[in-house]
Amino acid sequence: MVPCKLRNGKNIFLIDTPGFDDTYRSDTEILREIADWLGASYQNKIKLTGIIYMHRITDVRIGGSGMKNLRMFRKLCGERGLRSVVLATTMWSLCPIEDARRRENQLVNQNDLWKYLRSHGARVFRQDDGAVSGQQILDYLINRAQPVVLEIQHELVDKGMKLSETGAGKEVQEELQKMKEKHDKEMKEIREEMEQAIKDKDEERQEELRLYTAQMNRQLAEAAEQTRQLEANREQLRREMKEQHDREMQELRDEVQRRQEEILRKERETQKRHDELRKELEDYKEKTRRKENTNTWTYHYRMYCTSCRVYWLWESKPYGDMRCTHCRVKLIDANY
Repeated sequence: MVPCKLRNGKNIFLIDTPGFDDTYRSDTEILREIADWLGASYQNKIKLTGIIYMHRITDVRIGGSGMKNLRMFRKLCGERGLRSVVLATTMWSLCPIEDARRRENQLVNQNDLWKYLRSHGARVFRQDDGAVSGQQILDYLINRAQPVVLEIQHELVDKGMKLSETGAGKEVQEELQKMKEKHDKEMKEIREEMEQAIKDKDEERQEELRLYTAQMNRQLAEAAEQTRQLEANREQLRREMKEQHDREMQELRDEVQRRQEEILRKERETQKRHDELRKELEDYKEKTRRKENTNTWTYHYRMYCTSCRVYWLWESKPYGDMRCTHCRVKLIDANY
């Protein structure tokens, strides 16, 4: 949820939600997250002003995932909520204008779901001019000033339904049932192939089938867990989502602490290496200076320390008694 200030100084909140058919999260997880937020906000007397559904105009056609998103969106909103919906086409700058217009026409006039949404009050806008067109969409929804109660809010809070009993929950359950039926069919085929592989004594094929069976069983177990999660009512969902949020926050804190410790360790290593390099550089400069001095000095007198066995050099004859800087022993004349 992101706070924004409009040109007229009015404050609004934009709520960004995940889409269905996500690469890393199941539809059940996403529905639970959206349903939990919508239910909590409605229970606290917070109503939405509008809903913006964004569709990339660069998509040649609406594929399976796009149709699923639209069906879920329709179930979440319900017919009453569609009057406060904007269908916004995006990414116009990434598509030739003629192609974009043709796809827009196909969406508006040929796609059954878009036609259904529009017939129940949804409006189509182009998000094709950055902040300008974005502001036009927001102005349209705000000026209507018709707070909306989505169907899933009415089902969860007013009717006290379980998530599985809502329209959106039934849509997810239908997908899970299709997955189960597909898995059952595949498992039957796998058993037949396994019997044949055993007859043929094909060990390699048997191992492949065992691995695939294990994968299928994991997917079935996940589907069963998702079905169980859909059985939650409003209070159970709130409690489970809070527990999940607490776990995720603890994991994030642990990860932040681990990374901070790693950064400190690397900083110490870097500082140590820096000190070593600086010492090497100073030693090198000192050696270079001494070598240059040795090569450039012209000396006429040498004095010798009998204790340190070190020669001391002068350009001119030193005055008085000279003593070794190291051991304070009196130097002797060592001139040729």
